[in-house]
Amino acid sequence: MLSGLAQRSLTALILAPAFIWAIFALPTPYFSYLLLAFVVLGAWEFSRLIKITQPINRALLTLFIVGCTLVANNHAQNPGNLTVLLYVSVVWWGLNLFWVLSYPNHTQTWFGSGIVRSMSGVLLLAPMWVSLVNLHLKGDEYFLLLMLLIWGADSGAYFVGRKFGRRKLAPSVSPGKSVEGVLGGIGFALVVMLVFLQVQGIATEKYFGYLLLTIVVTSVSVLGDLFESLFKRESGMKDSGQILPGHGGVLDRIDSLTAAAPFFLLGLNLL
Repeated sequence: MLSGLAQRSLTALILAPAFIWAIFALPTPYFSYLLLAFVVLGAWEFSRLIKITQPINRALLTLFIVGCTLVANNHAQNPGNLTVLLYVSVVWWGLNLFWVLSYPNHTQTWFGSGIVRSMSGVLLLAPMWVSLVNLHLKGDEYFLLLMLLIWGADSGAYFVGRKFGRRKLAPSVSPGKSVEGVLGGIGFALVVMLVFLQVQGIATEKYFGYLLLTIVVTSVSVLGDLFESLFKRESGMKDSGQILPGHGGVLDRIDSLTAAAPFFLLGLNLL
């Protein structure tokens, strides 16, 4: 029987190269279908996070979230509409930051209503998918860059947090996260961005903007993780699912992306 760390490492060693291959090998229309599969699985898991237990009701919510995602993407074909969607997502994540910082106060506001919980699923997954599809259209290298930033930040936070973590970041939401870990994650991500800028031959005068974007995106990725933790705490769940050995569910793997993707695409468009 493999340990949790061994299962986690084996799953990552299998899935990460396959996903990187898909980024570069698949045209955007086909790649978007792969990404949509994550949305479907994520929506199904989210239905359980908001305490929907009947399979038919979970299926209906999943279809609703996926339908809204496709409609949003259709409207986002217009650049102006895409920009509006990204700003709506930014504002929504600003509100989520308030819920995280104030937890367990105001819980009924974001969890008490079934409609609010359901719309949270739409706002969690639809902007992410639209952003990732448009990011892939923008360039394979930028899509991979976002993945490397998230992976680098996660790895940096894990190792630095274990070694130097003292001050809890949000103990009522996720006791394992530390301020030192987050700072370490940002540091790792900045190194990844500097390497990218060098490899791509980006003009030195543009470095500041890219590095600032890195700090924003990696910080927001932590918020995505914490926001999912809110729902898991309210539902009494450790993981969103068990589909990925050692990693939990799909939402557990894409929670950082749900917040980071819209910010990253918007930032790139503003640079």
